[in-house]
Amino acid sequence: MSLTPGRRAIRPGAIPPIGRRGFVLVVVLVLLVALYLGATGIFLAARAELRIGISHAASSRAFYLAESGLTTWLASSVQPSAAEYTIGGETVTVLATMLLRVDSVTVVYRLTARATLGGGYASDPGTASRETSVLGMRIRSDPVRAINRTWSEVF
Repeated sequence: MSLTPGRRAIRPGAIPPIGRRGFVLVVVLVLLVALYLGATGIFLAARAELRIGISHAASSRAFYLAESGLTTWLASSVQPSAAEYTIGGETVTVLATMLLRVDSVTVVYRLTARATLGGGYASDPGTASRETSVLGMRIRSDPVRAINRTWSEVF
């Protein structure tokens, strides 16, 4: 066994002591991995929240487009049993279904509007389809009028 200055002699078969510099490297690597995983988790959660927001915005827009379609149909002087309107660049379909003939001059209708769109942002568009309906009544040859102005959403 030879000794160099500043070194201790190692007996044959003995395990050399572990230096602290190697231990620090392992701790730093573990901390870096933990930070990376935490940042990735935050990024994925933020992305999920963004997608939820885009979907909600598209769904709300489709619902209000369907309501606008019903309002347009009710305000029209010609009220066909099926109509399509372009509102805000999107197509809204309105259907009038006869539910009940009360007497010879009074008819009750179910008015349903459906809007389907691909809203959201150009980089990640959300799609939505919403339908809303209201009861309407026609007396004689007058236009159909909504019985109740509270719109009901159909799922």
